[in-house]
Amino acid sequence: MHTQRNTNRMRSAVGYVRTAVGYVRVSTQEQASEGVSLDVQRDRIRVYCKAQSLKLIDIKADEGVSGATLDRPALQDALALLRHGRADTLIVMKLDRLSRSLRDVCSLVEEFFSEERYHLLSLCGMVNTHSAAGRMVLMNLANYNQFEREVISERTRDALQHMMKQGVRLGPAPYGYEFSHDTDDNGRRLLVPLADEQEVLRKIRDMRAEGLKLHQIASLLNEKGIPARRDGRWRAQRLSILLRRQGTEQVRTMRPSGPRVPLRHDPEAATARAKELRAQGLSLNQIGLRLRKEKLTPLRGGIWHPAQVAKLLNEGLRGDKEAASRRALELRAEGTSLREIGIRLAAEGILPRDGGLWHPAQVRALLLGEESARVGG
Repeated sequence: MHTQRNTNRMRSAVGYVRTAVGYVRVSTQEQASEGVSLDVQRDRIRVYCKAQSLKLIDIKADEGVSGATLDRPALQDALALLRHGRADTLIVMKLDRLSRSLRDVCSLVEEFFSEERYHLLSLCGMVNTHSAAGRMVLMNLANYNQFEREVISERTRDALQHMMKQGVRLGPAPYGYEFSHDTDDNGRRLLVPLADEQEVLRKIRDMRAEGLKLHQIASLLNEKGIPARRDGRWRAQRLSILLRRQGTEQVRTMRPSGPRVPLRHDPEAATARAKELRAQGLSLNQIGLRLRKEKLTPLRGGIWHPAQVAKLLNEGLRGDKEAASRRALELRAEGTSLREIGIRLAAEGILPRDGGLWHPAQVRALLLGEESARVGG
């Protein structure tokens, strides 16, 4: 109801009909779920635009794409319509269809929706950036969506680790076997040999025992039309994995030429190094590669994903009052308002100590603190 009144007031004030572009999205897991399908989202957007006399020029759709990044073809097409002046309003059914990342939402607000030129409407959640209150609701919902995504990720990771500790096999059955409907005492499905694939495995072992190289065996199997799983093509690496599983292939290791530097998990060192590399202009992916090369790993080892690097940078700047004051003063010198400074700080990963967003009163305190320090110096 509030959204309807705001839209009617806006239309009567400006004297013309707003043009809108809709955006819909489903991730792979949600495509078959009732209520979030692309058709349902399209219908809701069309009905709303018709009721509010908004001119809907197009609806862009990303199907089977995660909301963890803004690098989505349909979303970029919709934003391009705003940039080129063909539309002035972006409509989504729910804010999480647009993004689940607080950082990404802050970036969109900074680039598009902090002024009166473009507007964002969310049909569920009453997000309407025509007013300061609407923009505040937008940021609060974005903060909650990111929290919800992180909680789901943690629960999924913990569940998978628990299943692995219990000996539950994750993924499809290995080549030569299939899962039966019978289970063991712990409820795990049993593996049953497949006669035809077991015969293929026997031929592979025999050819390997005769001294054939893995790529030669792969070529022979492909020439005879014996399909592998997945794409149907045999490759040397796939054969090596099969033979190692059966204990017939020895793993060849190369002796390191020098002393081996052990990997270590050091959050403080990783954060400091990430900030140095970010200052040099490196991307999140490049920073992750450099950290791994320098033997710095995430908590559970492995490689650094861009989201982990971004979290490092965010945590490193969270509560850094000196950095926040310095950046706020720079933005204020450019004529930026207190509210916009708060949005810019959050978009750049500079967050308050307790998380959340910078309110105008907090920004004012940052500016006064920096000015006092200068006068005292």
